[in-house]
Amino acid sequence: MMSERLEWVMRKGIATALLLALVWLVPPFIHRTRRLCPVRPDGVSQAIGLPAFARKYGVSCSQCHYAFPVLNAYGRQFKMNGYVRERGSEESVLQSNDKELWTEKIFPWALIARSRPYDLGRGNVSNAGANFGHGTDANGLPLQGFQFQPITDIDMFIVGGDASKHVSFFGEFDAPASGGFGPGGGDFSLGYHPKSYANVIIGRRGFWGMDPYQTIADNESPTLANRALGAGMPDQGGLSGNTLGEMTQTAMVYGQLTKENLGSLYYAAGATSGNADDLGVSAKNANFRVALDNNKGLMFGGFTSFGHETPASIPAAGGVANVPNNNFPAPTNPNGAGKNAPWNVRFMKAGIDAVAEYNNFAARGAAMYSYDHVTYYDNINDPLTLNALRLKQMKDWAAYAEIMYSYKRGGNDYPFLLPLIRDNWYTTYNGKRSFHFITAHLAHYFRPNVKAFVEYSMDIKTDIQGPPAAIPDLASRRVPRGDRGSFQIEVGF
Repeated sequence: MMSERLEWVMRKGIATALLLALVWLVPPFIHRTRRLCPVRPDGVSQAIGLPAFARKYGVSCSQCHYAFPVLNAYGRQFKMNGYVRERGSEESVLQSNDKELWTEKIFPWALIARSRPYDLGRGNVSNAGANFGHGTDANGLPLQGFQFQPITDIDMFIVGGDASKHVSFFGEFDAPASGGFGPGGGDFSLGYHPKSYANVIIGRRGFWGMDPYQTIADNESPTLANRALGAGMPDQGGLSGNTLGEMTQTAMVYGQLTKENLGSLYYAAGATSGNADDLGVSAKNANFRVALDNNKGLMFGGFTSFGHETPASIPAAGGVANVPNNNFPAPTNPNGAGKNAPWNVRFMKAGIDAVAEYNNFAARGAAMYSYDHVTYYDNINDPLTLNALRLKQMKDWAAYAEIMYSYKRGGNDYPFLLPLIRDNWYTTYNGKRSFHFITAHLAHYFRPNVKAFVEYSMDIKTDIQGPPAAIPDLASRRVPRGDRGSFQIEVGF
């Protein structure tokens, strides 16, 4: 069995090495043969991130991006300013004669198209980004799944920092192949940015997705594979089902305090609607974030999210879904037979994160502690009083660390190659289940607005899914190790 596993790993390794070599050698040959110039005819480099900003300011994408979509220090400040280089500046602004009204001089649209001609995975469970609907067979062996998608999806953006003075806006429409390329709802937000220390944003965007340091959520990660913190497997949602990467309604304030020669302090606080309340009828969760930045390439921060969720399913007699080893009577309600008494799940997530950048080297990492518990109300004994029965608490951990290097050549200000490797680890069910997977990623930028990458993710350790009380035969439920290899091309306009 071990020899078969070793042989499989060696085959995958050889195939990956050959593909990486091809990505390394072919692009420079094409450029030398065709004498392609990596800039537009008018001399303005296009940005594969949001080319609207390159068109507006006439700058290269490297002005804001270490390598798309990863922001550098300038890009983080640009985002915190409300998508402008300087608050209140009249640069690239169309104004009325009395200067009371203004807006973007160039309509701030952008589009990113993705093609994934090769995507082969089998049985990945710990890596949510690598699981595209293929589980295991009757013998517990991973099923293989292959996808060929000439056009995977098209993202359309309308983003600007000059909707009015100090007012920013962000809109995204996603048109995936799975939906027939029909535009669907994405992220939308509106911001007001009068001062560096006082900014307000409201919108249908995740709180953590708007963080300028990009260490927590997955929406601005360069890889297909998820990090262990952002939006993992359902088990990582614990009792509440809440994950940091979910899209919710958000109202937040943020700011930055800077002291010359000492660095800056970034802070953010916001309220979000819950996992089961995406319409934002009531804000149930609170989020806080701080980051100490020496403005010389080092950041150390902390974050927390807490609140309560109301799961979609009400517990039945004998136990609550996802709550191990807890049996109790079915909920009752004296106001009507068969009706359920109210219950909810309280959660708290807290963690630390860090960023280190030096020349073309960058490293990111974060660790998070997750705490959930249910409060179950049973009013059988006293119809006028709800007697709370606290169930077993759920305490788990998740962490990741990644390093990348932007290799440039030929005097270009964008990467020629961008290798990245990430290590992920997390637990579920009070640490009773443990998962560990790695991701290797290599991207090549043909131009600032055209890139291709190969990526390989593999489980190092997998455990058993599901609550312990619900698994009579643990050996039959052990998750086989899986992997995923992908090749993707992205073009920005």
